[in-house]
Amino acid sequence: MARIEHFAIFAKDAPALKDFYVKTLGMTVALESGGNPPGFFLADEKGVALEIIGLAEGASVANTRWVCHTAFLVDDVASRRRELEALGIAFETGTEVDTPTMKTAFFNDPEGNRCQIVWRSKPLVP
Repeated sequence: MARIEHFAIFAKDAPALKDFYVKTLGMTVALESGGNPPGFFLADEKGVALEIIGLAEGASVANTRWVCHTAFLVDDVASRRRELEALGIAFETGTEVDTPTMKTAFFNDPEGNRCQIVWRSKPLVP
C-alpha cells in the first residue's frame, strides 16, 4: 500500500512561508531545494512533508477555499486556535465543525493557502 510522503503548495515568498510553518506549527526544515524561486520541504514529527514551491513571477494560484486545504492534527482545537489567534492569525467563520467526534477550524497561511486544525475522537486511519 502506498502512503503519502509529501504534498505541495505554492508561495510567492517561499522563505517567509517556510518561516510561518516552522514558527507557528512546529514543522522542521527537511530540505532546502534552492533554485530561483527557492523551495523547501518541511516535515512533521511523523515524517509527512509539506513542499513549499516558490511561485514564478506572474504565475497565479487557485482560490484554495474551493480547491483544497492542509489539515494539521491537534490535541485541542480551541486551545490551539487561541494560541494561533494570539499570533495574529484570523480564522474563518461559519466553517467550523464542533461535534463529539470531530472539531475543526480553518485559517489561511500568509500566502492564502487554506489550513485546517482538526481533532478527532478516533484516528481517521487506524
